[in-house]
Amino acid sequence: MSAYELVKFSKESIGLFWNESYGHIHKSIKKLELEGSVSVVEEAETGRRKIVYGVTQQGCDQLDSWLALPPEESVMRNELLMKLFVSDERHIPQLVTFLEEELEASERLTAMLAGIKASVPGVESKQVQLWLLTLDYGERYLRMTIEWCQHALELLDHPNRGHKNE
Repeated sequence: MSAYELVKFSKESIGLFWNESYGHIHKSIKKLELEGSVSVVEEAETGRRKIVYGVTQQGCDQLDSWLALPPEESVMRNELLMKLFVSDERHIPQLVTFLEEELEASERLTAMLAGIKASVPGVESKQVQLWLLTLDYGERYLRMTIEWCQHALELLDHPNRGHKNE
């Protein structure tokens, strides 16, 4: 897979929970190549130079070692929540716009995940089960986001109702 193909693949498959820029991926591939974890499999000139990389046995061993380590604590950074937290009444119209955009984006992503789910092979295997578990997390996360955006919009449209514990 080339660096460009890897970026495209990651956005279409793991983009909901893992994002990397092209620059970071390209830099990481170069580092992995120097370490002997990946190697150039093919080079092609089709208007642009395309370098395809493959994972070496050393790279497979490193992946196995990484998979055995406990996950690092995830750090949540949500700019929309930060803006809500530090805003005041003057900012509500802009916040409503941001919430509506987040709601629409989450609905689009939900539709995209449905398409991905439909394309997952119907084969009963542990690998497919693991993919579907990851997909299930994304679906549940997006449902929560959609519900929360709707709740926040309702509250901001009707501020005198106050916050109710639901």
